[in-house]
Amino acid sequence: MTAVQRKRSYEIKPDHVIMFGRVIVTVVFPWLMAKFLLKPGVGPLRDDRFLDRLGFWRAAVGLVVIVVATYPFQSPGTVLGSNVTKMWLTASYAMLAVPLPFLVLLIATRSGHRVQLLRGALRLLRRMALASTGFLLLIGIFLVFGREGGTSYKVAETSLPGLPGFLVGVLKVFGVVGGLCWLAIFILCTIYWAARTGFWLSEIHPLLAPVSTTIVMLLINGREIIEFDTRGVPGSLWLTLNLCGTASALVLAVFEYRHLHSIGYRFRSGPQPAAIDVRTSDQ
Repeated sequence: MTAVQRKRSYEIKPDHVIMFGRVIVTVVFPWLMAKFLLKPGVGPLRDDRFLDRLGFWRAAVGLVVIVVATYPFQSPGTVLGSNVTKMWLTASYAMLAVPLPFLVLLIATRSGHRVQLLRGALRLLRRMALASTGFLLLIGIFLVFGREGGTSYKVAETSLPGLPGFLVGVLKVFGVVGGLCWLAIFILCTIYWAARTGFWLSEIHPLLAPVSTTIVMLLINGREIIEFDTRGVPGSLWLTLNLCGTASALVLAVFEYRHLHSIGYRFRSGPQPAAIDVRTSDQ
């Protein structure tokens, strides 16, 4: 190898710098890390990307509408806490329901396609393992820095004297506090992705995502309507917001199911499409 070739081999390209920068940004911001680790891949078609964006904006706009509409009766923090609780319930119900649709689908799928379902189940287990990392790290921090016998936590004292010891102690405090804040946001994002994807059932079969999340959503919303706990919000307003949220979720699920069905996905044919509708793809 000549000197010119060696120089070119060690040359830093702009693409490498951009890629490295993206990696740093993804690690620093917990919502980007959660999206990178936990969001299933979006299909290559234009309709796939449109439905993915529509799902996000439906949730975001719906939350803003609820906050604005109930502001005279509830604080924004109460609304956010209620939505986090609802997402947690959705994710929990979906997690408990995972074995049943997998077994039913395994029986219904034609011979020769079942091995693909098993691969999807392994991908789902990997998603679940990645989702549990935030909770495990949070528990680990509490165990390492926790004070035995109490509910308060402190950072281990440093043995360095003077100013260096003080600076090391400050860095430890900021490191622990920053780490806890990062993990708290990451865990919230994990709950969001688990709820939105029906605990990643689409990894087993794409059609399971709109069907399972719709069933779970109807169960949770139906229970709320039966209990009719408005938490200070006028009943007519509370019921309108609840029914509108249910209806918008149903419409989006129907569109997603129809789109997946139109490009060849069938429950008995495995998780791979039988045909591709090129008319909906980008040209």
